[in-house]
Amino acid sequence: MNKKGQTLIAFVLLLPIVLLFLAFVVDTGLLLKEKTKGNSTLRTILKTTYKDYQEENYEEKVKDLLEKNNIPTENTIIKIEEKQIHVTNEYEIESIFGSIIGLKTYKIKIGYSASINEEKITITKE
Repeated sequence: MNKKGQTLIAFVLLLPIVLLFLAFVVDTGLLLKEKTKGNSTLRTILKTTYKDYQEENYEEKVKDLLEKNNIPTENTIIKIEEKQIHVTNEYEIESIFGSIIGLKTYKIKIGYSASINEEKITITKE
């Protein structure tokens, strides 16, 4: 019996599975990178602007800083209560390989609350 072609057949059968796995890893990495970027940007914005939360244009200031960091702000909600700021944002990023399985975009949701006590800020995830 000639067994020289068995390796080629196994390679041809496993190649699409390996490529799909690599595509999944790339898309997951993209999603995690964007979510981490959104979370860290929002935390930094809250840490640096919390002293100005009583200003009239505070919401515009936060949205402007998000946009400067390439984070869409169409769905950004900013609620300011007594010594508390709640910021949530939801946006979509395009998938690289997700269209193979029907996912063209991924939704990213970020949200933080900032409590201001005696010139200190406490930031918690919503």
